[in-house]
Amino acid sequence: MRGDALTDLRSFLGRVTRLDPGALVRVQPIDAANDDRPLSRLWSMLPFGVLATRVVAVGVDSDVTVRGADLWNRLDGDTVADSLVGSLSRHDGQWRGVLPPPGAAVIERLDAADCQRIGRESATALREAQQRARVDDRAVGERRLRDTLLDHIALTVTTDNRRHDIPVRLVMGLLRMGFAPEGPVVVRLAGSRVGLEGRHGAAWSTGGGLPLLT
Repeated sequence: MRGDALTDLRSFLGRVTRLDPGALVRVQPIDAANDDRPLSRLWSMLPFGVLATRVVAVGVDSDVTVRGADLWNRLDGDTVADSLVGSLSRHDGQWRGVLPPPGAAVIERLDAADCQRIGRESATALREAQQRARVDDRAVGERRLRDTLLDHIALTVTTDNRRHDIPVRLVMGLLRMGFAPEGPVVVRLAGSRVGLEGRHGAAWSTGGGLPLLT
């Protein structure tokens, strides 16, 4: 396995398992006619309701779901023991995330700096809300505050008389997975699903857009 492929695997699996030690990872083979390398796409549902995905230069024979921690433990030094999934226990029946359909069109272009600014502002807003709750002696749970913030709409893209809201949780998924350290970020639309794609991967929402009121 090439070093860059191993680095990509470690980055994805390390971040996924830190966010959720019990996370499942779905691995799909990619038929890339214009690339002579074996390619696979990794998927994992993050604990705050965002579907993360990254392409790695590693081949697999079939679509398989395994535990991220098991796959991480299979990485041995600078190699992968035998094969990527090998004899790992399969958990195909436990996969619950609905994957976005293929053919995702680009509907807007952003910059990674814009997403990072949203991330910083959101983190600051959460800290301030927690401090206010403590000062006011309100019994507001941290998770409830976090979920309220994650549901806040960071930006909206309109196409063909349809509004596509991009919540903070989608931006945070992109950033927490390290997908957009710099460079462009594109907003993609696949069916009713909206995704943010950076240099190293994409974060997809689990819902669809809303029709505009006319």
